[in-house]
Amino acid sequence: MEKEKLLTVGQVAEIMKLSKSKIRYWDDMNLLTSSRNRDNGYRMFDMEDILTISDIDFYRKLDIPINKMTNLYRKSPEELWSILDETQTRVADELAELEKKQQGIKHRKDQLLSLIKLKEKEFIDEPLDVERIIPIDLKDPNELQTYIDNPSSLVVYIDSKNEKEIIYGFAVTTKEFVEEVSIWQRPEQTNYSYKQFLLTIKSDDPLDNNFQSVKNKLEEQGYQTGTMVGRYIMTAEEQDGFYRDYYKAWIEVNN
Repeated sequence: MEKEKLLTVGQVAEIMKLSKSKIRYWDDMNLLTSSRNRDNGYRMFDMEDILTISDIDFYRKLDIPINKMTNLYRKSPEELWSILDETQTRVADELAELEKKQQGIKHRKDQLLSLIKLKEKEFIDEPLDVERIIPIDLKDPNELQTYIDNPSSLVVYIDSKNEKEIIYGFAVTTKEFVEEVSIWQRPEQTNYSYKQFLLTIKSDDPLDNNFQSVKNKLEEQGYQTGTMVGRYIMTAEEQDGFYRDYYKAWIEVNN
């Protein structure tokens, strides 16, 4: 391209649909070989620069690090392949992490949706989804990570033989933490079914809860009640200024 046909950074930015700051940055990083207008010192770009900018933009859209773009045209096919392979591995890891976040968001939304439904309807017939409860040991990094990954793994348990004691634990499957002693494990066969309800517990006084009220209502309806298990959903400040913990809870019933 003849000298008088050199393009300014603004013209290149408009043609390439890129920001002027991005092009200037690439030039400052010595990825381009722009010349300077002697009269005003402005950057000027020729056709070779435009092609280079196009290639850099292509690789950047593939998330190739900017420091890998130095001397782009001096790189061998093997070097480019290696750069792309490293980037593919990193992107795959990032996608896996995003998928994990997406699943976490979905699970949390499902938990909150169950709270909303339980606020609208006092009792729901729904199967218990807790298989086993183990004691809480936050010194165990595996247990701690389980809670971090899924706060609803925190559960409360009330034995029908001692209804004034609330026991806190972690919900796990029968194949997890097999070396841990079980607080409770769901029996394979039982004559009970379950009523699901919204359990509320005052955060600083666990004995201040609505369990007895729920139990009484079910018994008034002719049910015999048993063990209760609740999965943590959230904590919220009430109008009285106190914090209450909300649990999606199940109570055994038999009529």
